[in-house]
Amino acid sequence: MQERIKAAALSVLARHGFSGLTLERVCAEAQVPKATFYRRWDNPTACVIEGFLELWSEVEFENKGDAAQDLEVFAHRLIDLYSHPVLGPCSVAMQTESRVNREVGASQNTSALQRRARNAGALQQALNLMPAPPALSAELILNVINGVARNVRSLNWPVSDEDLRLLIQSLLTPAQP
Repeated sequence: MQERIKAAALSVLARHGFSGLTLERVCAEAQVPKATFYRRWDNPTACVIEGFLELWSEVEFENKGDAAQDLEVFAHRLIDLYSHPVLGPCSVAMQTESRVNREVGASQNTSALQRRARNAGALQQALNLMPAPPALSAELILNVINGVARNVRSLNWPVSDEDLRLLIQSLLTPAQP
């Protein structure tokens, strides 16, 4: 029952944003009475936060020994995640709302910082295996890859596989003496 309610809350958020995230819409979509909702959550925002953080797992960077290929796989997984029909729009809504709603901001920031630290650490290990380290830090490389992935979904700016490979090669270019 709780999973159905969280899925309904996320679906409502994806379609209507936070301004349309109402208890009535969530309960109607989940086909539950308000009393059932209130047994677990105080408001739809709390339900959305819980559901989103359970499902949103920004892709983990996996170091398999080839930094360029591993970054390409990572980028495609991010693009797929941001393009998800429910989670993609919810991500944008959560980020926007986090600027004005402390409840949303605090929960999202904590989770994002933990994922970011894991991904930066794994990428740094991959970069350390390269014959010549790139000019850019692991964190900056992740920023660029994440930005491209978000733009593919949010702004509908497609990127070809070839362009993605060229971008990754550029990001991994060693510093010039």
